[in-house]
This record gives sequence, structure tokens and C-alpha cells, in this order.
Amino acid sequence: MNCYFEEGETFTWIRDRDRKDKNLIISLRMLKEKHRSGNKQAMIAEDIRTGKKYFVKVLFCTDLEQVYVEKESKVQLYSPYVIRIYGGMLDEKKRRFITLVEYIEENDLSDLVRTHGLAGSTWNEKMKVCHTIALKILYGIDHYMSMYWQDPIVHRDLKPENILASPDGETVKIIDFDWVHLHDSNVTVMLRREQKGTPGYADPRYWNSYICRKEMDIYSAGLVLYFLYTGRHHFYGNEELQRYMVGDDYAYELKDMPGIDEPLKRIIAKMIAREEERYGDIREVIADMEAYLKEIGRMPKLPELLREENTRDTIRFSYKVGDVKYSPYVKNYRFIPIEFGRKQERSQNGRMSGHILSFYRVGDEMRSVILQEDCHKIKEKERGRVREGDIYSYAGTEIEVLQIKKVR
Repeated sequence: MNCYFEEGETFTWIRDRDRKDKNLIISLRMLKEKHRSGNKQAMIAEDIRTGKKYFVKVLFCTDLEQVYVEKESKVQLYSPYVIRIYGGMLDEKKRRFITLVEYIEENDLSDLVRTHGLAGSTWNEKMKVCHTIALKILYGIDHYMSMYWQDPIVHRDLKPENILASPDGETVKIIDFDWVHLHDSNVTVMLRREQKGTPGYADPRYWNSYICRKEMDIYSAGLVLYFLYTGRHHFYGNEELQRYMVGDDYAYELKDMPGIDEPLKRIIAKMIAREEERYGDIREVIADMEAYLKEIGRMPKLPELLREENTRDTIRFSYKVGDVKYSPYVKNYRFIPIEFGRKQERSQNGRMSGHILSFYRVGDEMRSVILQEDCHKIKEKERGRVREGDIYSYAGTEIEVLQIKKVR
């Protein structure tokens, strides 16, 4: 009998020690059940100490060997467009494997497009959001594929339900790596000859085969973009899905997209074409998409990628860690690492170590990225930006932003 978590239950999650990183231990309180079906359960939980929310995925294992094909916990990437997965824990006593995932309060792309709606009151405003979401999806795919060129990570189940997005396109996250193929892994490819992906989005050529190729994700991404721009599934209804599953020309020909520019149609058509005519690399898709958006003057700004031109001016960025003050001058793209146990705060607490936080500059703005789960923001003036007076906390020590001043 499966030992499901109950709302209000407390649990100490300890990441399995299969990495060189410092072990991660978080005391959780289960807040709300999101899903329960057979051998799977999903919960929203919070860190009892900090209040930070997490998404908890539970796989019940009648045979503990099943854990070795549960690979999602190993997709631990730092990407602005891929959900952050903190790792997994095997609870042998209750025969369950628990994966801890970043919690994002956004709808999936299916609900957003069909129910809640994209931001904007005009067609052009909504198209601008579509372009932003599309480009972020493509870059998210590039981020996980480019980790290992010879044997890239492949999601194998890209679909609207596996992409979270905010109505304005500010937040976009690829989620749910349950079917992922990992670098150098024979387990996900050779030992699971099962249906991979979702009918209507997976390339039918690879639907029930041992083969795993990055072109599979390019095909699925093309159908996701079709849904994003039209609000319709490309293949819909039993009759269409049966024709699609045959894998003939019908599965690789783009349907009409009323109101969409021809260059964009050609990009999507090439993404879902037969493999011989399909894009061979996601970066080719990105290059064509960016060229199209620049030509029509709708290229969105993606500050997370640090692609703005460098500037000659500097920003004087003053902050203090505990009682120690620092005031570096920051040029564009420069990162300021906050480290414990090395140069900073070694005398205050020698047991702390590692890179826990970075500040960085994009244009005239300062931003931050938290790299250690024990570090969290306790005072924030503006979401997504660093402002004077912001305070971070780590192991009882405060990191306070004192001044952000542009200097010529």
C-alpha cells in the first residue's frame, strides 16, 4: 500500500549524495496536494524555517530498481527558462522516491492560452507576448541540449502542459522531465521501450522505438509554437490523431495559420517537417526566429541572457555582508560573487563555505541570482530587481544592499 503524504505532514528531505556538491537538507511541511494517481503524487510544500515553497513529486516504487530510471532528479540546470530541480531522495522504508522542484505560481501554456488569456488588448500586443514566450521556449531547449553536444539531453515530452508561462511572458519555464534522456545514459533509452511523449506532440517516427534524438524535441517544439500562435492543437480528435500516428506525410505538414506571417509559418513548418528536411539544431531555429523578429521590429529584450552591448560607464555597488562593507565598481555583465568560508566571513563562521549568491549588472540595472537554498531574500523593494535597502539572509548573516550609483 502506498504511503501518501497528507496535508500538514512534516518531512525532512535529504538530497541523495550522488553529487560533489554540499548535501542539501530541508525540513518541509506539506501544504496542498496537487495530484494523486496510482504510483505518483504531487504536493506543494514549504520550508518550515524560511517559508519558501517547493513542488514535491513522489514516485512509489514496488521494485526499487525502478528508481534507476527515474532521471528527472538529475536534471539540475541553472537556466532562466528551465524549471530548477534540486535533486531526489530515496525513502527506502516507505519505498518512495521524492524529487524536489522549484515552485512557480503560473499556469501552464494550455491553460494560459485557452482559459486565462495572454496580456494585451490588441492583436499586436498579444503577438508581442507570443514572440517573447516562443523565444524563451527555444532558448530553454538550447540550454538543456547544449550541456553535452555529443549526447544531448532530450526532454521527449514537450507540450503546452509542460511549459509554465505568465500572461506577460515575463516568466517562462520548461517543466516535467519525467521522460528525459540524460547524457551518457543507456537506462532511459535502452531499458524503457515504452511510449515516449504525448500523442499529437511526439514525433510518431520515434513513438515506440529505442532511438532518442534531439530532432524529436525540435518537432514537438514546433507543434507547441503552433498552439501558442493559434490557440489550437495541430492534431485534434481521434481521427486526426490516428492519421498522425501512421507517420506518413500528414504528421509532417503544417496546417494553415490564419493571420500569421509567412516567414514565421516557414520556421514552424521546418520544425515539424520530416527529419531529413527538419532543422538539425535548435540554434538554427533560434537564428531564423531572431532574424524574423528583427526584420519586423519585434525582437523582445531578454535581459536574462546578458546580450546587451557593453558600456563604458560603471555602477558603484555598495553592500555589506554582516558588518563588513564592500564597494566594487561594476561594468556591464560583471558578476559579484558572495562567498562564505573563503575570503569573506571566514573569521565569522569557518564552517560555512561556497558560492551562495551573485549580484550582476545588466544595462543600468543590478540583479541577483541565489545559488544556495539556505540563502533567501528577506526584504525586497521590487520583484526581479536589486534595489537599495534589499536584504538577503544566509545562516544568520545579512547581506544588505547599500547603494547603487551610476558613475561616468
